[in-house]
Amino acid sequence: MADDDEFEKASRRNKTRPNIFDDAVSLDQARKTIISSQARNDDYDEEEEITFDGTPVVKYNNKSTGEPPTSMPDLSLVGAPATAIRSSLYDNHASVSSSSSYSNFKSASAVGHNRSRSLSIANSMIGLTSHSSSSLLDIEDASAEEIKRSTSKLDVEKLQQEIHSLRRSLLSAKKDRWIKPPIDNTLRRILKGEEFSLELYKSLEDKLQVLDQATKLHDGNAITAAALFLKRSVSSQIFSREIFVRPVAANHYLNYLKAHYDHGEYISTLVSLGRREEAAVYKFKLALPTSDVVVKLSKLKDSLRSNFQADDSLSHSASLVKEYIDLLEMQRPIEESDAKLEAEGRSTLFKDFPRRRSLIDLSVVTTVYYCCMYHYDLAENCLASPLAVKKRHKISDKQFTWTAISARAKLRQWKDIEALLTAKGFFGGTKLKSCIGFDKVVEILHKHNAPPEVLDKYLAMISDLDLRLQLAKKVQCSKAVVDTLVAMKNRQELSTYASTLDRYSKEGLYAADVLNSSAIKWK
Repeated sequence: MADDDEFEKASRRNKTRPNIFDDAVSLDQARKTIISSQARNDDYDEEEEITFDGTPVVKYNNKSTGEPPTSMPDLSLVGAPATAIRSSLYDNHASVSSSSSYSNFKSASAVGHNRSRSLSIANSMIGLTSHSSSSLLDIEDASAEEIKRSTSKLDVEKLQQEIHSLRRSLLSAKKDRWIKPPIDNTLRRILKGEEFSLELYKSLEDKLQVLDQATKLHDGNAITAAALFLKRSVSSQIFSREIFVRPVAANHYLNYLKAHYDHGEYISTLVSLGRREEAAVYKFKLALPTSDVVVKLSKLKDSLRSNFQADDSLSHSASLVKEYIDLLEMQRPIEESDAKLEAEGRSTLFKDFPRRRSLIDLSVVTTVYYCCMYHYDLAENCLASPLAVKKRHKISDKQFTWTAISARAKLRQWKDIEALLTAKGFFGGTKLKSCIGFDKVVEILHKHNAPPEVLDKYLAMISDLDLRLQLAKKVQCSKAVVDTLVAMKNRQELSTYASTLDRYSKEGLYAADVLNSSAIKWK
């Protein structure tokens, strides 16, 4: 009777618990159910479970014995359907019961003791729960390792395919490396800016054909590349001969040399092409920027000797270069001497009128102007004398007179100007004479703020009265205006001009005296 009561109690408890083996129950829900069942069954741990044959059932509760179950659940069932898990748990429970007593397991199974079976299944699920986390990590590691192995295998296969492709390309390139490509293809690669090679064109005919087809394309890069290849691969005689009949290619080649500052090759190429004048002028220009006058003189002399004097057609240019060399040779000692005097401060002229720049590389006329300012009183046999410079470089009288008047007017040396314009007459007398015209003399003096009495002297030397009157009004010389109107016998215009002057000034009184004079016969 007591057994029947216990059986009914166990049946009622089992009815209230959810079925963990249902397919709709997840693994997390089953775990929670097992843990709660274990907590509720703690009160029954002290009771002995008696089978129908009167022998107690051995319990494997960790709390009571502290020992794990003899058989662990199959971890391969993690994540499997509930039916598979259920069958596995039954197998584990059977193995546990048999380890205690085969007869106990047989009796318990026959009666269907729910409590004993539930506790055994719970112990198995607890073991499954305790090992599930580690099992899942092992499965994830195994999956990652498998993926890694498969990925590595794919990479190796891909690399092997690429190696095979590169080997085929290398073999093809080795076969084609001695095959001459079509000229059109090579020129097309040049136009596109791709890598190209002209080394496979061995014969002269092929090289000239490349140059001619590049010229037809009107592409400077292709023409220059073909010309450079021809220059590098043939003798200089053949290159000069072939480039001579191809002026377009020659110009591109010369521009390349000039852009790369290959001056020697540029000049020699011009000479070989028969363009000697261009070669001479270019070499002359190379010498000009040199700052050291000694080095510049050396370069100019070399240019004169090897280029200008070597060709009879350049004789006129050679004479000009020679004059330039003579000018530099004259300027160099003058510059050295004057620079020393200026540095020492022994010359008051250099203090009052300091030099603006060096004498080197100034023109001939400017050199004359310089010598007229600082060395005007030197004798003709001196190197820095203005007359010596005039004679050595064949300066004309007009150039010398204009330059000397300008230089002496800046220093306000009016007597030097008068002496320069004074010439001897036929009968031993002297008179003022100007090869540039006194009107130009007046303009130069007025530009340098000459006093009116100096201007009046040279205005009176102008023979053309209309020009004299116009220039006198321009430089505002009233006495010269009055004298010119008297010479023209134009009383009416003189009266009009006198009315514009201050009647008490020197010029106004002079105009009034002239108007009141009875010795003048007016028109």
